[in-house]
Amino acid sequence: MSVPTIGILGGVGSGKSSVVRHVTNFDLQVIDADKIGHDLLEDPDVLQQLTQTFPTSIFESSGQVIRPQLAQLVFGKDLEHKAALKQLEQIIHPAIHREITDQIQNASTDVVILDAALLLETGWADECNYLIYIDTPVSQRIERVRMNRNWTAEELKHRESTQLPLTTKKGLADFIVDNSGTIRDASRQLTDILTTLIKN
Repeated sequence: MSVPTIGILGGVGSGKSSVVRHVTNFDLQVIDADKIGHDLLEDPDVLQQLTQTFPTSIFESSGQVIRPQLAQLVFGKDLEHKAALKQLEQIIHPAIHREITDQIQNASTDVVILDAALLLETGWADECNYLIYIDTPVSQRIERVRMNRNWTAEELKHRESTQLPLTTKKGLADFIVDNSGTIRDASRQLTDILTTLIKN
């Protein structure tokens, strides 16, 4: 019997990873698509495609990607930056999807949790049996990204403008976890939902 796969949705800084990390009742396999993407920046095949596509200014002399330079290139606000982001996604997303599919197929845990910022935008949600939205007030999200990423509220707004609106993500979710309180409370809600899904 295949392991149920749950996609986690939410805004940037919503605490998705923290809520999942505090679920201890089940054996979870968490697939972090963002981490896979970061790791793939060191993959020889991906690096070759990047060097053929992007300027030398984003690479060290050793050929490795300078991540802050890459982020600056693809997350600017004009059309040139948007085109660069699309080029990056065309290179990296197929490789991420292959790794996600491989991990899901080989899972032997109670549940697979797929945590991907662009879960819906990329079509990776098709790999999921259910979608759960972590609902966190924007004031808390702003504070989190300020502390953890040194972003301003304006930067948060700009980054999220490249994604589907949160109202759309929330509307497509099968379940919603309220993360306006403590992480413990939110993880308890998530545990209850997973308990129901596993029983079914």
